[in-house]
Amino acid sequence: MTPQMIEELLQDPVFRLKFLELLDRDPAFREEVRRKLLTDELLALPERVERLRLEIHKEFERVWRAIQENNRQIAALTERMERVETQIATLAQQVQENSRQIAALTERMERVETQIATLAQQVQENSRQIAALTERMERVETQIATLAQQVQENSRQIAALTERMERVETQIATLAQQVQENSRQIAALTERMERVETQIAALTEEVRDLRRTVGRMEERWGLAHENMAEDLMPRFLASAGRRVRRSAMVQFDGEADLVLEVEETDGRRVTWVVEVKGRVWGPRPFEQVLERIRDAAFRSWLLREGFPEPVIPAVFGLAIYAGAEAMAQKLGVGLYEARRGEVVAPPLPEP
Repeated sequence: MTPQMIEELLQDPVFRLKFLELLDRDPAFREEVRRKLLTDELLALPERVERLRLEIHKEFERVWRAIQENNRQIAALTERMERVETQIATLAQQVQENSRQIAALTERMERVETQIATLAQQVQENSRQIAALTERMERVETQIATLAQQVQENSRQIAALTERMERVETQIATLAQQVQENSRQIAALTERMERVETQIAALTEEVRDLRRTVGRMEERWGLAHENMAEDLMPRFLASAGRRVRRSAMVQFDGEADLVLEVEETDGRRVTWVVEVKGRVWGPRPFEQVLERIRDAAFRSWLLREGFPEPVIPAVFGLAIYAGAEAMAQKLGVGLYEARRGEVVAPPLPEP
């Protein structure tokens, strides 16, 4: 068949109608025509897209399990720190009690020293009296008997004083042993405190290492946040009756935003600008997306790309913390979480 005949057949309405009917009626013929028209890469594209989606889902599950394990480890470290703080408080009470006991012993020692000084004065006085008696014995021999009695009395008193001094010395020795025991206990407490401080320093270093590890994990997974948002946001919107007609990732000021053209339930087409974050707390993510949609350069880019008005602000996060929901409602920004989906629906302008 010559090319001219083929061209005439293609221009023939009857031939074209029969060709189309054959395509509808014969699946094998339709598959053969499709393989002639499409490349192998285009034919394999649906399977590649599904495989890529499954790989992303598996990676997200692995990341989620790792985050849960980190949360468990942080909770265990917090519990250990609370036990150490309780032990430190108990040790502080014991040290205070020892300080009080040492102060009491110091006061008793001062009283003993005062008593010893008094006894020393009395001994000196006795010695003076004995010297005077000796001098009088030399002068007055007739008073020897009387002096002898006085000397005996003095001897008795001295013996009594000696006995009292021995008791005082015994008490001082006992106090010295108690002071040594307190010193030993204080030294032991000091050693235990040093071990506790060493353990606290080690725990502090472990917490720092954990924070650095979490930071590296966040840096490593940071690029996946936008891909998760691009994959999950159409599902969340579809559950509310909306349909995403197209999406785009745009870089402005070093940050990536997800831009969606959405067909609302009433048929209107609007533009959603989604700020993507790993963790959402505080007002900053909501303020950033509001600043973005007010930026003249960004609005000009939306216009050039054909994204319709109005523009709806929203925030997507892997994890949402307390206070974020109230902040989203206050600022009029939609809030979506990877696990729960829609948390706060954004207010839509009247048509």
